[in-house]
Amino acid sequence: MSNIHTTMWTYPWDLNDEGYHTVLSTLKNDVGLNAINLASAYHTFDMLRPHLPKNNHLQMTQAATYFQPQLDLYNSTCIKPPTSTWMSQDNWWQKATEEATRLNLDINSWTVFFHNSNLAQQHPTCAIERCTGDLSTSALCPANPNVRAYAIALSQDLVQNYGIKMLECESLDYAGWGHSHYHLKHGVPFGPGGHYLYALCFCPSCQNKAMEANIDITRLREQVTQKIHTLFTTGQSIDTSPEELAQEMPELTAFNHMRENVVTSLVYDIKNAIHIPLSFILMGNPIISGANAQAIVEVADSVEILSYTSNPKQTRQAISTHLPHLKSPDQLIVGLQAYPPASPNAETLCQNVNTAQKLGITKFAFYNYGIMPTPSLDWVKQAIQQAQQFSPT
Repeated sequence: MSNIHTTMWTYPWDLNDEGYHTVLSTLKNDVGLNAINLASAYHTFDMLRPHLPKNNHLQMTQAATYFQPQLDLYNSTCIKPPTSTWMSQDNWWQKATEEATRLNLDINSWTVFFHNSNLAQQHPTCAIERCTGDLSTSALCPANPNVRAYAIALSQDLVQNYGIKMLECESLDYAGWGHSHYHLKHGVPFGPGGHYLYALCFCPSCQNKAMEANIDITRLREQVTQKIHTLFTTGQSIDTSPEELAQEMPELTAFNHMRENVVTSLVYDIKNAIHIPLSFILMGNPIISGANAQAIVEVADSVEILSYTSNPKQTRQAISTHLPHLKSPDQLIVGLQAYPPASPNAETLCQNVNTAQKLGITKFAFYNYGIMPTPSLDWVKQAIQQAQQFSPT
């Protein structure tokens, strides 16, 4: 029996519009998936859906959850789940889990935690705060006690009420600069150092954490702000790396370590609260996000990388970077984009899967049911069938 495990990122609104049985039975019985990663809490979007005969364009201007929450689980936090207005009194997640159970198809909760413009604007005291005092309108801070309590409650809600097999965590860390709710407009060439410094959070919770770690946070904030204001004034990018900046400002090293502890400890707290497998998606620059892969793999059951490329050599490199830090290759899930340009054809997708298998990878996730052209489903099917026949040498 094959040890390959495959899943596909899927949106609940697609299941609702196309039919729960129609989509899930296709993914289970035709494509051959073991599970789907179903969006439970999700950010705003503007998407094109090629499957439908009409209403192909869909836009959501409010970050939302797509299940009916058990509100008493959130009594310890001021943050409550913003349920999608699309559902009214309906519960798309309940319908999905009921149909998936009938089909013997596992459901994992694909949960976007802190990239949430709705909650960041409703609760500005819980949002990321830049060195200049500007508040993020699209990202919550993982050091904030209310934010942490919300993340734990959200996780417990999904486990207790929807029988998920795995909690998949996206944006359970610090948000960088440049990815927001709105079309970004700026003419400043930040450079790698500028992007890093302007991403740092100096909210009261982060300042308290820093003081607990004996960091002179007032001095550090002044230094960071001075560099950012110089950047704004001169228009000259900060081309020094974060590592080089830490040599100029020694407190940065301790501050980065503090931020990593904030993220890793939250993963630990959620894992202890849910008692099911937890997977952490590694995205972006780890020194900006605070997501230390080596520390997180000691807590999470698995970590995920997104290898959205048509070049199998890049997939090999991405996997090889993480393998030394894992307990085994089974701890790594490789995400692949199943449509152009990353996968211009079935052969390319199959090559990426085969490359990963040769490195011991057995778990794959494919992106994304609702936005991929219908022929791409057959490409995923071919990749799964090939993977099931693979015998490592």
